[in-house]
Amino acid sequence: MKEEVRSSRAASRKRKRLLRLATAVLLIASLIGVIAFAAYIDSQKQTALPESDNISTEEVDSGTEAEPEEEATEEEPSEDVVYIATPYTKVYADDRVTVLYEADLGDRFERLEAVSGFVKLQLNERTTGWVTEERVTEEATSVSDDEVEQAWQTVVPTASASALDLLGQDVATVRSTLGAPASVQRDQVNEYHFYNGFFLMVRDQRVKAIDWDRQTAVTPELEASSAQSAGSWYDGETLQLKLFPYNGVMRVRIEQK
Repeated sequence: MKEEVRSSRAASRKRKRLLRLATAVLLIASLIGVIAFAAYIDSQKQTALPESDNISTEEVDSGTEAEPEEEATEEEPSEDVVYIATPYTKVYADDRVTVLYEADLGDRFERLEAVSGFVKLQLNERTTGWVTEERVTEEATSVSDDEVEQAWQTVVPTASASALDLLGQDVATVRSTLGAPASVQRDQVNEYHFYNGFFLMVRDQRVKAIDWDRQTAVTPELEASSAQSAGSWYDGETLQLKLFPYNGVMRVRIEQK
């Protein structure tokens, strides 16, 4: 009997030890699970957003496109140009003594600088020259190109209106239309290509003006930019008409500005 009691108590103590062991194992497992879960949550917090505050946000299209910003454009400075104010104006070389060229009334050139009563002009792409200040003007009374054309047709009635198409053309194009000129003359600034009844003034290999010589002296009903005994000049938007009378006749020039 006593032996059975001892055996029962031993078995009871064994069950209690097993129960405590199982409880401890469960507690440890639970603790490990909590730690693992906490570590997982922490790792998710660390990787869900960047550490930097500079977060780029993309706006949802609202149905209207944003207008592109206009790029700022830098305006090119306008040319400083002057007009020759008197016919047959002498243009000097850099020594301001040697005569390089004679400019006509109304000739339009870029002014490069002014020094001691002289003005330096860009005569063509490669040549510069000097004139005295009183021989140039900055202002010109302007009329329309249509008025210039009508005045030109009045003083040269035999000329074809298509002659104006030659202005601005290169030499090769002109020769393909008119053929070779009868003769060519040159000075320091221009070439002069002579055809039957007229000649072309060529500058930088393009037709700058057309001249008709020995025309009947006629004054058009148009306000001149400058009217002098030796010549008159009518300034249009892109064209100029120049009249140079002599011995009862005159030379007529239509010129591209």
